Amino acid sequence: MKVIGVVVGRNKDTEYEHTKLIIEKLLNRGFKVMVPPGGSSCAGLPVIESSTLFKDSDFIICVGGDGTFLSTARKAFAYRKPVLGINKGTVGFLAEVEISEIETAIDSLVNGQFRIQPRMVLVATVERNGEKVYENIAINDAVITRMALSRILRLMVMIDDKYADSFPGDGVIISTPTGSTGYSLSAGGPIVQPDMRLVIISPICPHILHSRSYIASDSKTVSVIIDDKSEIDAILTLDGQEGFKLEPGDKIFVKASEDSALFATVKNMDFYDIIRAKIHKSN
Repeated sequence: MKVIGVVVGRNKDTEYEHTKLIIEKLLNRGFKVMVPPGGSSCAGLPVIESSTLFKDSDFIICVGGDGTFLSTARKAFAYRKPVLGINKGTVGFLAEVEISEIETAIDSLVNGQFRIQPRMVLVATVERNGEKVYENIAINDAVITRMALSRILRLMVMIDDKYADSFPGDGVIISTPTGSTGYSLSAGGPIVQPDMRLVIISPICPHILHSRSYIASDSKTVSVIIDDKSEIDAILTLDGQEGFKLEPGDKIFVKASEDSALFATVKNMDFYDIIRAKIHKSN
């Protein structure tokens, strides 16, 4: 590991105070540091600006909240590069290293005291009139939801072509175990160990008396049909990063990718320690 890419959420580390600290420590330890175009002028340090950072780095560090981490991890996924998150957000389930732990985290990287955790990734595809019109990945979740002021959605959910249920309401969340602590949790879904491989299907504000999540094996394909012939306003959102406007009759297929996103960790805390610490912090 010789080249480390550093990505920062600019609305998080606005003065680049902590980003500079990270870069300085990496340079002092003999690493080459790569940043996105325009990054060197912000940091004021001898780094390499590159538009191919995710391809050419051996390891990625991102500074920001969970949104920054997901954006970075989505880009890193294409090149199978591990990502370590420095939390400059509020809760930070995914960006595990707190600001006060930066020096310790860099020492751990230098000494090879880190682990790579494979995380399940979803592939979401939209078919319209029998043709594929959209495809992209989700590390946290694929969310089908109505847009502002739209009438309720009527969604029919199938698991491997077997009818599961219909959800009239605001939409449905199809989540990975990693995403179980995100939007899925807010919708009443279960908390799942992130190293598991399964799919969580949770309705959003359903207009029915029962409201329960479904759990499916990672070998299954979840399909959702917008069962409504009238005008609707609906959107498929992936990780809160990518959006695609849906139309009545669209079919959305979600399945596990054969490849995994790579999350780096420098801590010895187990998942339940992190959950207790983060949920307590957010309250």
